[in-house]
Amino acid sequence: MTPEFSRTLPVAQIGANEITRSIEATPEECAAVARRLGLPELVSLAATFRITRQDRNTFEAHGKLHARAVRTCVVSLDDFTEATDIVFTIRFVDREPSEEDILEAPFDYDDGPDEVVYADGELDLGEAAVEEYALALPPYPRKPGVEFEETVEEDANPFAVLKKLSRPN
Repeated sequence: MTPEFSRTLPVAQIGANEITRSIEATPEECAAVARRLGLPELVSLAATFRITRQDRNTFEAHGKLHARAVRTCVVSLDDFTEATDIVFTIRFVDREPSEEDILEAPFDYDDGPDEVVYADGELDLGEAAVEEYALALPPYPRKPGVEFEETVEEDANPFAVLKKLSRPN
């Protein structure tokens, strides 16, 4: 299945020198990505990648992403526009690492860049950008300037509630 925002780069186009690719989602692609991510609206999504070949089948991409989305504030329930600007690093690999690879690795897999498996000799920069954006989205968006006001009831003590329920002697 083709992702909503797909921009493929054949690995054959990546030589020994770094290459740069910029991608931008169309309004239709933004609408489809917004549905997938549960956003009221994705206004724009663009990314720039600097890609280098690490070895025959491994590529590292340093990216910058800019997106603007309409979000719903968890406090006021108002919609607002939120800008997201992130920098990320991805390692494109041709297969999932085996258990043996992980055990023999000279580095800690948890500390390295995210690994994305590519297929058919093509890196999908669009899908990689969407995945990085999804990871960067705050799970509880707040409209700028809106603060959560905690209300404290007089009888906030749970035992006070039980005292009201007790039987008179």
